[in-house]
Amino acid sequence: MASTLFRTIQTHSFMLYPTTLLRRSNGVFYCTMKSTHSQTATQEKQQIRVTPQNQQNKAKTLDKIAKDYEAIIGIETHVQLSTLTKAFCGCPYNYGSQPNTSICPICMGLPGALPVLNSKVIESAVKLGLALNCKLSLNSKFDRKQYFYPDLPKGYQISQFDIPIATGGYLDVDLPIEFGGGHRRFGITRVHMEEDAGKLLHSEDGDYSQENTIPHILHYNDSTIKILCHVDLNRAGVPLLEIVSEPDMRTGVEAAEYAAELQRLVRYLGVSNGNMQEGSLRCDVNVSIRPVGQLEFGTKVEIKNLNSFSSINRAIDFEIARQALLYSQGQGDQIVQETRLWEEGAQKTITMRKKEGLADYRYFPEPDLPEVILSAEYINSISSSLPELPEMKRRRYEKMGLSMQDVLFLANDMNVAQFFDATIAKGADVKLAANWIMGDIAAYMKNEKLSINEIKLTSEELAELIASIKSSTISGKIGKEILFELMAKGGTVKRIIGEKDLVQIDRQLGGEFSHFLTLQIVDPSEIEKMVNKVLSENPKQLEQYRGGKTKLQGFFAGQDFSSNDQKLLPGNENIKGQGKSRASEQDPYREIKCQELKTLVVVVAVAISRQPPQQDMEAGGNSTPRKVMLVADPTRESAGALQYALSHVLVEQDELILIHVEHQSAWKNPFATLLKKQTSSSSNQTPSALCSSSDGGAPAAGEEDFLDQMKHACEVAQPKLQVSVSRVQMDANNKAAVILSLTNMLGIDLLVIGQRRNLSNAILRYKRPGGASRGARGMDTAEYLIENSKCTCVGVQRKGQNAGYLLNTKTHKNFWLLA
Repeated sequence: MASTLFRTIQTHSFMLYPTTLLRRSNGVFYCTMKSTHSQTATQEKQQIRVTPQNQQNKAKTLDKIAKDYEAIIGIETHVQLSTLTKAFCGCPYNYGSQPNTSICPICMGLPGALPVLNSKVIESAVKLGLALNCKLSLNSKFDRKQYFYPDLPKGYQISQFDIPIATGGYLDVDLPIEFGGGHRRFGITRVHMEEDAGKLLHSEDGDYSQENTIPHILHYNDSTIKILCHVDLNRAGVPLLEIVSEPDMRTGVEAAEYAAELQRLVRYLGVSNGNMQEGSLRCDVNVSIRPVGQLEFGTKVEIKNLNSFSSINRAIDFEIARQALLYSQGQGDQIVQETRLWEEGAQKTITMRKKEGLADYRYFPEPDLPEVILSAEYINSISSSLPELPEMKRRRYEKMGLSMQDVLFLANDMNVAQFFDATIAKGADVKLAANWIMGDIAAYMKNEKLSINEIKLTSEELAELIASIKSSTISGKIGKEILFELMAKGGTVKRIIGEKDLVQIDRQLGGEFSHFLTLQIVDPSEIEKMVNKVLSENPKQLEQYRGGKTKLQGFFAGQDFSSNDQKLLPGNENIKGQGKSRASEQDPYREIKCQELKTLVVVVAVAISRQPPQQDMEAGGNSTPRKVMLVADPTRESAGALQYALSHVLVEQDELILIHVEHQSAWKNPFATLLKKQTSSSSNQTPSALCSSSDGGAPAAGEEDFLDQMKHACEVAQPKLQVSVSRVQMDANNKAAVILSLTNMLGIDLLVIGQRRNLSNAILRYKRPGGASRGARGMDTAEYLIENSKCTCVGVQRKGQNAGYLLNTKTHKNFWLLA
């Protein structure tokens, strides 16, 4: 039967469709849909020409959006269910299988074939409805949705129309700190069941290697018929759940995070794998804009072909800009209800087809399927079997004292969360367990492309490793060596320590040094006493420092280092009285320790000599201020990062630290002289002015006072913000390492750094400072900090004065954020 149908279509496929749906042009038969798409796309390419004037108009439009327009965004999400068989027949579905190898008369819509509902589809729908806090319909039904499309063999889709299985729910989302943080609640309009359609396989040259494919579009040339498009019906009839959100989202970031939370939810529930690259989770975004203050919605445009969360963000931002441009030019009537495609290469949307209305679908009840009737007992049994959902898990982790960055990372993957829970159940310290999982374990999994279930480390051995380090049986450095062996080869902590006698080796070579490193991280009280002593002995310099003379930080660091180093370093000799070779002979780690100690003393001096932050309790609040550190340099990138922090991250109760790390011999660098040029500037310069400086990367102000200029810009933008500035000098090319040490010591919640991907980095693949010798080749300072910082690190690239920001974090790559 199937082969007969294939032969019939191959010979007379144009007879299957009304002649009004076909047109002949230059000897080629195409569907009207195909020619309209090509024609519209050509017209748009002719109309949109990239010129400097267009770029200026775009920048002005984006600036106008932030002031005059509000975006209204809703998402329709299709979740493919992980059932063994399809929705209405017994055919299995396996992604990537040969075309048309999992089909039957029901899938193909042959006359007389009757569907039979898969009960697992109902179970999955009830699970998702409960997880989305929806009201379940005890009586619902299926409907036929009529529309013509080549991969829909029946000519209709079995779906639900007026009585969906779940309605009126909501989804809670936690935004990452780099996107402003906070909690959002987005409404859910409905959840309904339906079947999927087939898939079109395109072949430009008419040659296609796959067999068993159904041809659709024919090319006629010299009496030769060539196939330009094939239909694969393997996916036809696969069960879907469609989740329709309320139009509650206002930015591309919110929409992307909503979609990511849905993906987490369906994976936690086990109803779908949620893989966007396989089409298991597909998002269609509806976007409109309206003037601020207007209640009526604008004309809605649907965007398809979004295969990543980053694409969702960028497509929405482009569509908002496009619609705002038409409004600003008085052409708002050209915004029509249509479906548009997102072109990843061109980074824009193009018209696909005019949007159908409800009347075009001609819904009516499905006569071949009975009603779906749910009992209270059935719903209660499923409700009691639901696992701990991502939102519940995040709140539980917060109560443990974990930061929002830790919470979002651990709860993102259900397997990682289970591993973490099992580790702390064995008695491991909560924060240390989170740090190990988010740091070295996550880096190993990324490099080896493994999941946490595929590594050979068990939660019991991780808990044992943490206990061994806390009890000073081994140092953190030895602990890392053991960890990597456990992940690669397995085994136990005690066996590895016993076989290699690591305790004795650690005591001989690194015990004292390891104790120093532990002191640096978790017990700075002794150093604070020394710093307090020096500050009390130098009240005049302290007052000058607090008055803004930040260069005195070097004076304090020198005082602490010269008078107190022998109290902390191993041995009784003072390093200032030794020659370099002699020091190295007595202790090969001594120079490293001295540099680390100096950095540590600087950190404590900065923390103590800063003005005490204003207490949020004075305003009647009880929230804990966040500590945000910004890497400050005399560059456009740094100024752009500051502008992002002021406009999207910082609030009144936060504390901002502007830190500048400088090489002591930077004057020897010929390129550094370009940054030391003295130029006249106004004292009230803003971050945007710094960004727009025309001086080869340096701000308009001279290097001598650029930190003061940036601090003043912060005071102008947010007068109540607590801002401090600090300079740190380093003795070697380890800028990233110094910054990481600073963030750990000061308890930084968010690290912000300007990022630039320049041509020299791409060509030379230069090994940047802080890279050490392992895994940092080809990474600049920003990239290294993003991958290795324990707190959230955001790399910011400013894309023009009003075009917005491109953000990079460990978990979010190339995310656009409007200015």
